[in-house]
Amino acid sequence: MLQQILSAPLQATGRKQQSDRFFHVSHQAQADCPILTDIQRMKTDITTLAESLKNDVYELCQPRGRMVGSKGHKIAEAWVDRRLGEIGCIPYRGKTFALPYHVDGMDFTNFAGVIPGADRTLPPLLIGAHYDSVIPHPCADDNGAAVAISLAVGEAVARSGGLERDIIVAIFDAEEPPYFMGDAMGSIRFYEDQVDARGIHFALVSDLVGHDVEMPGDNIGAMAANMVSPIKSLTFMTGAESHPNLPAMLEEVEVPSGMKLIATLNEYVGDMSDHAVFRWNDVPYVFLSCGRWQHYHQSTDTPDRLNYRKMAAIAVYAESVCRGAATAELETFI
Repeated sequence: MLQQILSAPLQATGRKQQSDRFFHVSHQAQADCPILTDIQRMKTDITTLAESLKNDVYELCQPRGRMVGSKGHKIAEAWVDRRLGEIGCIPYRGKTFALPYHVDGMDFTNFAGVIPGADRTLPPLLIGAHYDSVIPHPCADDNGAAVAISLAVGEAVARSGGLERDIIVAIFDAEEPPYFMGDAMGSIRFYEDQVDARGIHFALVSDLVGHDVEMPGDNIGAMAANMVSPIKSLTFMTGAESHPNLPAMLEEVEVPSGMKLIATLNEYVGDMSDHAVFRWNDVPYVFLSCGRWQHYHQSTDTPDRLNYRKMAAIAVYAESVCRGAATAELETFI
């Protein structure tokens, strides 16, 4: 659905004008040819999606950063709240997207919106990423890129009419040190205190998904550079091992052009991000990441360094995974 919705050439319009045009394109395409609602049968045209992701990253990743408690963090909170409404979400709990919590004298805020599904009694899917930054700098790859991808997937699902069950778009606070894996970590508080009685059917979490993967060393020569160029599009996945039925489901998901997927076990890379709490609680999950790079936790992690076409491919893949998981039998196993 992402490919069809966002396939028209991007023009210099405001976000609402873009949204209106995407809405028209998607529904006209579906009316002309309903088969186009299946993302795996579409031809890839990710240019406009890449530009939309770029817009979100540049808007979120301001020079002052998004450290918890900072003015930049407050600006980011307002931005996330607005964008969840713009993509078609309704609040997950209560009347607002904000899910505040308080730990050790400090205030934090998770955000969660829902794209309603056909059967709202079923345990929902979740796609999520953290929005805070570790330093007072843009931190575009960590983690503006993943926030943008999560929003794009939610928007595509909304425009397609929803899935068989709800999908939560969860934007977590306080993933970065000193909160990482502590009581204040947003994803931990979300799962332990804010998830409703339905639980979570499946979670897709991403972190560090905006950059090219590069070989170490700057002087490898033109020939060597050409040889290793396919490495740039690598994206790593863990979590297929989290449920016996996940591997077969994931094998049915086509990996789009512009993305090369490498699946590995979480035990080899560790609990790098917000997927950890879902793993601990036996929730089937997928975690996507391009790994750490030279700009990790540095002031040089800026929006201009990201590969937005690669991000668009990852977004297309993430949406396809969510669509597959929506109907997959992922009940608790022993």
